[in-house]
Amino acid sequence: MRSRAFTTFLFLVNLSAATDGPRDAILARMDKAASEFKNMTARGTYLTHTDVINEDSTETGSAVMKKVAAGQVQGLIDFPDRTVTYENRTVRIYYPKMNTIQEFDLGEQSEQLDQFFKLGFGTSGTELAKEWDVKALGTETLKGVEGKQTIRLQLIPKTVEWRKYVTKVELWIPVTGDPYPIQEKISQPSGDYKLITYTELKTNQPLPPGATQLKPHLGFKTVYPGK
Repeated sequence: MRSRAFTTFLFLVNLSAATDGPRDAILARMDKAASEFKNMTARGTYLTHTDVINEDSTETGSAVMKKVAAGQVQGLIDFPDRTVTYENRTVRIYYPKMNTIQEFDLGEQSEQLDQFFKLGFGTSGTELAKEWDVKALGTETLKGVEGKQTIRLQLIPKTVEWRKYVTKVELWIPVTGDPYPIQEKISQPSGDYKLITYTELKTNQPLPPGATQLKPHLGFKTVYPGK
């Protein structure tokens, strides 16, 4: 009897450890939102930490992203000194002072970048759990973001390929309302990380034509670094 009771106890402990109410609830909310997601716009504050010199740099920009097909997105981030776009496995960076576009073909990495751009925006909870070990780390009230209460999710990549670039991603999801992150932290194997905080976040709003396209001045030139 004692042996059977002990076995039952272990089963119940393992069962309780295997379930994560807050995580599962957010993943379910993401499943619903993913089917409805069309686009997003926001102001972003981008903090970049360089570990080897223990230095932080911060810049702000406006971001636009839209879903163009299943598994594919287009995006644009407009910084004061440059504009970055992503479309059809190509990254373009426009420097207006030099009137120059740098173009990079990502080749086989484009599918991964599509998935990465969609993290939290257009990715279903089911898809997320396939590629990442997802854990809820508890609630947290973010200062400077209207004091919003959030649930902090930790994502650890499951595949070796992802681990070459990312050790973990953290998403701060509002406790109520749409399950889109208002803060993201992307940590790399080098110890570097990027912390992105979104304000003025809007989803599924009408976008003007060419919202994710570069608008260079006349006479611009395009260069292809690495070719």
